[in-house]
Amino acid sequence: NKFLYKYVHGLHHKYNKAVTLTPWCSIAFNPIDGLLQASPYVVGLFLVPVHYYTHVFLLFFSGVWATNIHDAVWADYEPIMGAKYHTVHHTHYHYNFGQFFTLMDWIFGTLRIPDKEKFA
Repeated sequence: NKFLYKYVHGLHHKYNKAVTLTPWCSIAFNPIDGLLQASPYVVGLFLVPVHYYTHVFLLFFSGVWATNIHDAVWADYEPIMGAKYHTVHHTHYHYNFGQFFTLMDWIFGTLRIPDKEKFA
């Protein structure tokens, strides 16, 4: 949705170069964007009930992961969607939408393999 991207998620994508991506970018977003991105974790509890501590752990892990993928550091650990893939997402916008794995991007044709020479 162009409206949501422009007015809600676009703030997060103003960090669109590898040199401007830092772990702080993982928390630089519109509050509405944060609510929308956190809602699957809450809705998921009604579909798959889990223990409170499991839920807290998953939220904590997601926060740490978000910090990790915004540090723009090259690391080879495929099929995990690491920082090198997420950097491409921030610099080219139409690729690498996955949060943890590259599989769905590969299936839907949105996977873009980063070029190490052009990375920095």
